[in-house]
Amino acid sequence: MRNVLLLAVVFGVVGLVLGYVIFARAPVTGDLIAVRNLIDPPEGLLGRIVEEVGQFAEIRRNILLSGGGGVVVGVILGLIVGRR
Repeated sequence: MRNVLLLAVVFGVVGLVLGYVIFARAPVTGDLIAVRNLIDPPEGLLGRIVEEVGQFAEIRRNILLSGGGGVVVGVILGLIVGRR
């Protein structure tokens, strides 16, 4: 059980990092979006407009799905390793 949790956490973090590198690109410039901009909620009307144009909600969702996929892979690998 310890291997399952350890691998789930490790692969979850790896999935989040890979998801960030793959999906956190600004639609207009192609540069990486700062992590702080993805975490902080928008302030005011201008912030909400920038978030909508920048598609931050979709970017956040894709990064979280990558992390969740990493957790699933870690659990599966942990179960396989635990049976041996």
